[in-house]
Amino acid sequence: MSKRDFLSTADLGRSELDDLLDLAARAKGKRPGQVLGGKTLGLLFFQPSLRTRVSFEVAMVQLGGHCINLSSDDLYELEPRDQAVMDGPAEEHVKDAARTLSRYVDALGIRSAQRAGSWDRERQELLLRSYAKYASVPVINLETSFEHPCQALADVMTMRENLVTLKGRRLTLLWCNHPEPKSLGPTHSILQMAALMGMNVTLAHPLGFEVDQDVLDRSKKLAQDAGGSVQVQNDMDTAARGAEVLYARSWGCTKYWEDAEREAMVKRSLQGWRVDEKLMATTDNALLMHPLPVRRNVVATDAVLDGPRSVIYDQAANRTHVQKALLMQLLK
Repeated sequence: MSKRDFLSTADLGRSELDDLLDLAARAKGKRPGQVLGGKTLGLLFFQPSLRTRVSFEVAMVQLGGHCINLSSDDLYELEPRDQAVMDGPAEEHVKDAARTLSRYVDALGIRSAQRAGSWDRERQELLLRSYAKYASVPVINLETSFEHPCQALADVMTMRENLVTLKGRRLTLLWCNHPEPKSLGPTHSILQMAALMGMNVTLAHPLGFEVDQDVLDRSKKLAQDAGGSVQVQNDMDTAARGAEVLYARSWGCTKYWEDAEREAMVKRSLQGWRVDEKLMATTDNALLMHPLPVRRNVVATDAVLDGPRSVIYDQAANRTHVQKALLMQLLK
């Protein structure tokens, strides 16, 4: 039988996205029953997780299914490359792990967002894509350094709940300082999904923190086709002015992807890139969004994170509902 994966925002067209969000809205606040009774979801986490792990477990339980959680401590070091001579640290090839797990579970979710080499290598999502290639069950992207599509689904659902219609709405996706180098996954996914919804997106970041060029080009094309736009701004105050949604998020520098010390040096002069009450006052009464976890009073102040326009916990709660809808689409 054929199977369908969910690896990227590119896996959903506009009508499919609308259908999935409508299903999530219907599922919210009630339990759809035993629609996935007897189904098992395997979750493989190579990095820490709170919201993704718990929301997927809750989603499966509410649908009548079960979850099996595995962390990096439970797994052999894996080799994702084809035709590799495995005389290094990798104990098992992904094809063997994927084919074995496919005999046990009905779907696999995989988080692999560590910095494991150059950006050119990282953007290939080798581990995730290898699992998808060899598994005979659906594979779901739980976050890589390149994309985090499940987070973007919850983000769009949250914006839709508050703004009703998203076409033409002004979203500012704002880079914020952070002491650690962060994944581009959530940034890339919400950028593309907001463009698909026809929003007018301003991508704001200091020079040197550009997103992947292919993602930016695709987002501009998606927005143009949907009646929206994507523009890049390197001034924080200009970017925030008039925004209806201010989405705060830090992401790493692809130029220094393999040099965290150099990236940290660059960021020393960028501590002013954070969201505070003064910046929020320049927006059009914007919603404040952040995918969590957040460094309080570094990325954004307590006053705005705990303020009346903050929807950060709604985003987190909606992870369960969009994932219920996704699981039903993939497994029913």
